[in-house]
Amino acid sequence: MDADLRQLRGIGMSLELLRNRWTYAVLVALRSGSLRPAQLLDLINEGNARNVDLVGARVLHEKTLFTTLHRMETEGLVIRKTEALANGAAPWELTSMSRGLLDAMDGIAAWARDHADHLASTVRKHRGLSQREVDTATPGSPPLSPEQDYWRGVGVALVILRLRWSFSIICQVSRGPQHPTGIAAAINGGIERNRDITGNRALSEKVLWDTLHRLVAGGLIHHQPRAGQFASTAQCSLTEPGYALLAALSPIGTWASEHEVHLAAVIRKRRSLDALSEASDARR
Repeated sequence: MDADLRQLRGIGMSLELLRNRWTYAVLVALRSGSLRPAQLLDLINEGNARNVDLVGARVLHEKTLFTTLHRMETEGLVIRKTEALANGAAPWELTSMSRGLLDAMDGIAAWARDHADHLASTVRKHRGLSQREVDTATPGSPPLSPEQDYWRGVGVALVILRLRWSFSIICQVSRGPQHPTGIAAAINGGIERNRDITGNRALSEKVLWDTLHRLVAGGLIHHQPRAGQFASTAQCSLTEPGYALLAALSPIGTWASEHEVHLAAVIRKRRSLDALSEASDARR
């Protein structure tokens, strides 16, 4: 595998690592130091209230927090400190690996800052929220600090990137204008080479179009059929912001190359658990 493919594969694995709903929130909350579970829960939910258009109205509950922390611990992202406390709740902190991942997000933060208004509008539409609803949900909210705005920008970008096939589609279209059916065929043709990471799931026509529409709305892909032209015959091309986003993700690919073996093991384990879950659901 050449260096460019390894870089893209690494970015894909990193995004998969961040796909779970609360992983990013936990990483950001712990960036300044260790926290006990109750402190972590309060801090994340305070952040949710400030970013209702990013996370929606969901609230993180204690049970979900502990499930998330234990999963992240097995994946090498957080560690529980060993010293005993009076209430028995040991604090959690980031590992050096996850701190490196946060450091690698500078490029995404800068890219998100350059496209903040359009990104916010896209995510609100994805959440089904109007600006009025957002303003009503956060009455009199103080302005974000520069640091809060930084991490919010990364989070908004990740809302789009965490769509299962979005990064694969962006990578494929970055090679040049292509018809939608050709994009799906190329992605599905490459699944065999990366089945240990991607699993057996193929990109369906419905998911292709759903994802394309979101990427077009996000300003990352251009797909504009001419009058009377079928959408399937109009070529897709990567926009300037789309190419800029790929460049912004490069430091994450570099980070991933340093942890390639570990990341691959984590994603394989996730795929195995996903397969077991799907099989269990099918038997019910």
